[in-house]
Amino acid sequence: MLKDMHIHIERGEYSKKWIEQFVDKAVQMGIDEINLLEHSIRIKEFLPTFEEAKNYNLYQQRWVTNKVLNAHSLDEYLRLVSEIKAGEYPVKINFGLEVCWFEQYSDLIRQLVDECNLDYVLGSVHWIDNWTFNQRKYQWKNKDVDYLFNRYYELNNSLIESNIFDAVAHPYLIKCHGFTPSFDLKSLYLKMCLNAKKHNMAVELNGSQIKCMDNDFISAVSESGVTTVLGSDAHSPNDVGKNIKIMSTLI
Repeated sequence: MLKDMHIHIERGEYSKKWIEQFVDKAVQMGIDEINLLEHSIRIKEFLPTFEEAKNYNLYQQRWVTNKVLNAHSLDEYLRLVSEIKAGEYPVKINFGLEVCWFEQYSDLIRQLVDECNLDYVLGSVHWIDNWTFNQRKYQWKNKDVDYLFNRYYELNNSLIESNIFDAVAHPYLIKCHGFTPSFDLKSLYLKMCLNAKKHNMAVELNGSQIKCMDNDFISAVSESGVTTVLGSDAHSPNDVGKNIKIMSTLI
């Protein structure tokens, strides 16, 4: 069975017609199970967790403010979940969230995730101490690359140790702009994978960032024996299943 456990529905309305487009593409791609998500920034109840990030600089203030304009309530999202789950489809449909990890809001995040009672929730590090590292390459100017890589994996480990999530999403996203530290990443990869295994959490192989998934990461996953989950990180129906078959052969 092939599963795509990381699919975002944010570019369409909360409707059966929109969801069915993801289902149709999954069938076309030979995918048996999908996990449909919203980013936590798209859910109003999670917005307080972005408060420090919003106030970090003008760019982030504008970004968060723009996202808030299209946010849904948790009730709206859960109504869609109930509507879709009441139907019958040719693939198994799960629903979840991709939650941005902010250590200072761990209690609120835990409370909200528990209240959702969704099928499969991903935790992800998109912010290093409230600074967004993956949106614009120019933001790395004059940054300490070695520090950022070390801190990124510290945050991934605290995410894992929170025991809130089912999987850690794209745990090599820090490489998205092509920066690399002066040291070997294998030990950081292995520490994270062993930590995830200890806490019964999966590590995601993410199709949208497959270029960042180096041989040391693949070796760390294999050596640790951690459970893996595959996700396309699709943001539109056309990208459902992207690189899933390729990644399924890597481990």
